[in-house]
Amino acid sequence: MLYLADNMKYLRAKWGRSQQQLADELGITRTRYSKYEYGMAEPPIGLLVKIARYYGLTIDEIISVDLYRVS
Repeated sequence: MLYLADNMKYLRAKWGRSQQQLADELGITRTRYSKYEYGMAEPPIGLLVKIARYYGLTIDEIISVDLYRVS
């Protein structure tokens, strides 16, 4: 998942959310969210769907596009 961790961090900051706020929205712990954001773990597909919907993006965009560069 080429850009997933970077995109999660970028989108969270762009939307002005804390890791805890996003974790709460997604129904996971802040520690788990942090591991995804720092590339220490990969979220299951169901969680990727939730993340994509939250930001109004596709799963493909979140994992394959450098959103920082295209914004």
